[in-house]
Amino acid sequence: MEIVTEAFILVRSINAKVYDKYLAFFIYLTAVLLIDLLRFSVLSFHPSIYAPFYWYTEFLHATIGYAVILEISKHALNNSPGLARIAGAVILRVILHAVSRSVWSTTTMSTELERDLRTVQALLLAGIIALLIYYVVPTGRNLKGIIFGYSAYIYASIVSLAFGSLPGYGLRPGWRLVQPIAYLAALLIWGYALWSYSPNPVAQTESKIDRDYRFIAEQTRRAISRARSFLKMGGEL
Repeated sequence: MEIVTEAFILVRSINAKVYDKYLAFFIYLTAVLLIDLLRFSVLSFHPSIYAPFYWYTEFLHATIGYAVILEISKHALNNSPGLARIAGAVILRVILHAVSRSVWSTTTMSTELERDLRTVQALLLAGIIALLIYYVVPTGRNLKGIIFGYSAYIYASIVSLAFGSLPGYGLRPGWRLVQPIAYLAALLIWGYALWSYSPNPVAQTESKIDRDYRFIAEQTRRAISRARSFLKMGGEL
């Protein structure tokens, strides 16, 4: 079902001329389709190696998922340079904190690596969504669908992977279905939201985002100026 739905969305996006409007997102979806086709082939012809192959490709799936975050950031913050700078600083801080953790080692299990990758994506999504809500940034149907579908999949994945780290997880195989069901639901949401191109509305007046950014920039310049003056006075003493 996932393979058929992915293929349908991609074909429809090309026919509706939406593919190039959200290039990073559809590159992600194309890569996931190829991964699913490879998994299906391995399961059909070499079932004995399917389990390790699945986890290697699942790690790849989680990694290329950052293309969706990039797409959301690009379209959500494109018309708001002030918000883009603020979000960029927040995102950089989150990434630096994540990669500095000891869990990012070669001895970490694939499930833990995937969980960590998904967790960072969830934090980035939460930050972007919070900024969009706080500043009331106008968004179109396409972007809303991408955000809602991917957010539902990411948070469901984190719950599933969290249970995967608990003792006795094998006794609760139902939790293994959470992630694929959530992904299929995300595909259905994307299929509806991306049926045709729906650009984001453009704000006609100066937004609170840009006013806040100018205020922050002015406060920063004043703080730097005071620091320089203080250092200069200290040097003279």
